[in-house]
Amino acid sequence: MIFQQNRYKYGHNYIVLVQQQSRQLQTHPWLLALCLLFRLLYFKYKRLVKKNTFYGLVVIALLLAFSSVGQRRNTTLAQVEDDDYSSIFSFGISTSTNSGLLGGFGFRKEIAIRNQAAIKQNHYFALEFANIDDYREVTHIGITGSGYTYGKLNYLMAIRPQYGREIRLFKTSSDGGINVNGIFAVGPTIGLQKPYYVDVVYNNRFVLTEKFDPLRHNYGNIAGSGGFFKGFGDATIVPGANVKAALNFEIDAFNKSNISLEVGFLMDIFSKKIEIMALSDNRSVFTSGYLTIFFGGKK
Repeated sequence: MIFQQNRYKYGHNYIVLVQQQSRQLQTHPWLLALCLLFRLLYFKYKRLVKKNTFYGLVVIALLLAFSSVGQRRNTTLAQVEDDDYSSIFSFGISTSTNSGLLGGFGFRKEIAIRNQAAIKQNHYFALEFANIDDYREVTHIGITGSGYTYGKLNYLMAIRPQYGREIRLFKTSSDGGINVNGIFAVGPTIGLQKPYYVDVVYNNRFVLTEKFDPLRHNYGNIAGSGGFFKGFGDATIVPGANVKAALNFEIDAFNKSNISLEVGFLMDIFSKKIEIMALSDNRSVFTSGYLTIFFGGKK
């Protein structure tokens, strides 16, 4: 008899939870569509997810976040309505159209503005570290099987301190969900131009690591890349500025934790043209679309 009562109790709680989740998703049908989309993508590309750690982390985080949307938080209505936090600090990993899969990382600090404005606003502070590639870069395989980028003269890395405003565009109900915020930020860019090195084979015996020179190096004598950490002593600093506009999708299903997805457009403007590829037009302005997933906490 006791076993049957417990089974009925747990079964009743499960039914109540499912009903709450169904009502939440009916209130926001676009959340249901996103849930289904991410689940379908995961099952379709689960082999890719297993092989690629970064994509795996992104997909798992999004699945967990969207799966928890329908669960009620055990907080009072006053705590939810007041957005009872003074700041959010988070760490993010990003990818962009001007980089490889892992385009960089950064830190973000949002400080609530305590005023009587109808729309919630935050001070937005960020520090980003990013690698900027040229769209003409193609990876080749050297004579020893190692990969390298033929024609690449320099790496370009950017350090971007930023300040701006974050404005609440859409707020979810007290049951939790996704808050949508608009972000506009500007700041200086510290560009680091570092020579690109390759391993070169001479007389089929000796391998020397040299700066790439299109007049002396070719597909027949390049063994592979000389390594990312080679040449920092020869790096030069190129100052510039940056501006970005973005949308931040903040998961509001957790009390003190913060998970958000930032999608936006960014422009870097440097004080001179940057030589990334040989025998091509150099640029001083680089634009890109980017995506960053942030993990952090509220205070």
